[in-house]
Amino acid sequence: MRTRRIAAVVAAAALVLGGCSSGSEDKPKASKETTTPAGFDVPPGVKLTAGGTRLDEGKPATVVHQVGDRAASAVTVRVVKVKKGSIKDFRFFSLDAETRRSTPYYVTVKVTNDGPAGLGGAALPLFVRDDSNTQLPANDIVGTFKPCPRSTLPKSFLPGASARLCLVYLVPKGRSLVSVDLQTGAAKDAITWRP
Repeated sequence: MRTRRIAAVVAAAALVLGGCSSGSEDKPKASKETTTPAGFDVPPGVKLTAGGTRLDEGKPATVVHQVGDRAASAVTVRVVKVKKGSIKDFRFFSLDAETRRSTPYYVTVKVTNDGPAGLGGAALPLFVRDDSNTQLPANDIVGTFKPCPRSTLPKSFLPGASARLCLVYLVPKGRSLVSVDLQTGAAKDAITWRP
């Protein structure tokens, strides 16, 4: 996979845009299997969503999210809304010329921790895919950004807790967003929402 990074230095905030392309116009064929880390027991009553599942906006998917070596927990993720923003929202950011020509998207998701571990402060492996088949990570923003305020889980996110997050993505000029991808394993097993 080829990787591209664009960094913008900001006095009150930091913003990063990156991408990863598979070099193919179509996603690889999904396995339709669920994957769990070694030794992980799915909590009773929780059903994991098969890899490669495609969902409409608003539909939930349940996966196991492992944060490094420290914690793994089943989480249910629902893409609530995908909103096209304006680059004018970034007028107080110091952006390079290429980034200033990009189109921002704000992706609102609802996350529920189904257990058994706490996932406080973790980021979700949510990407957007554009029409060039490039996968873009959420942009890191430090400080307050009113149009899209919270991108990581709360500091305390114990089993049973729910949170609403908003993630910022900058799609390069001339491209459009085609899906939101939840990727906890291989790219072919990503769960996708079509806005």
